[in-house]
Amino acid sequence: MVNGNRSFAPLSFLIGLGAGIALTVLLAPRSGAATRRLISRKVEKGEDWMKDKAAAAQDYVRGHVEELRDRAKEVAEVIGR
Repeated sequence: MVNGNRSFAPLSFLIGLGAGIALTVLLAPRSGAATRRLISRKVEKGEDWMKDKAAAAQDYVRGHVEELRDRAKEVAEVIGR
């Protein structure tokens, strides 16, 4: 977080998390095949997690768009009277 800007916090967290997972996987005492399977599973889980978060964000935005649209209509009705 530079200058108190919180917009970089989630990205920084995800980068740090990814780096930690990568180091753990690379330094773990497993065979190449086992490590590749582990990486594949982690990538699939990460993909599912990202899809879930994207869907939740989309629902959140859609909900607020409808709310703002409704408020704008109410204001237009009051002004038009």
